[in-house]
Amino acid sequence: MMTRRRGAELDAAIRSAVLDLLAGHGPEAVTMDAVAVAAGTSKPVLYRRWPDRRALLRDTLMAVASTSFPRPDTGTFRGDLLAVLRAWAQLFTGDTGPLMRSVIVAVASDPDLESTFRSDVLGMRKAEMTTLIGRAVERGEVRPDVPVELVRELGQSVLWHRLLITGDPITDELVTQLVDEVLIPVTRPYYDQ
Repeated sequence: MMTRRRGAELDAAIRSAVLDLLAGHGPEAVTMDAVAVAAGTSKPVLYRRWPDRRALLRDTLMAVASTSFPRPDTGTFRGDLLAVLRAWAQLFTGDTGPLMRSVIVAVASDPDLESTFRSDVLGMRKAEMTTLIGRAVERGEVRPDVPVELVRELGQSVLWHRLLITGDPITDELVTQLVDEVLIPVTRPYYDQ
């Protein structure tokens, strides 16, 4: 049944339908027909906003990705790392875990989405992690010669590996262990060791 909605309410219903279809059935299930039915709207409404299903999927995923993570400045490197990795862990567990696996399938099957995801989402995340590490260097918590390119991905790569490869649990204990036993020791100034 179609419900007459406009603006933010309609947009939220459409994006919710896209994410539900993606999480439940993968990227191929995100068709204009299926989204229109799930969102309770019409295909012409969708086509006025997006030229095709791939553009709708890309737009929805980019909106989610750009708002899913905090930009912490807790005052400590440890606090910032915990905030970032806890946000990743929360995204990878529970109801959003299947969605994240479907996002990877969607990215792998759509060169435009892959390019946008790498430049916009991953590029933004890399810049934010570089800033976070730079603040920690300025505070003297991280040594200036730390390999930023590796450190900014190290903790997240363990979480991605567990989500996509091993299926091992992603817990708050794991996040704390990554920060306290891997990231802090790897980045600590030499005079602190």
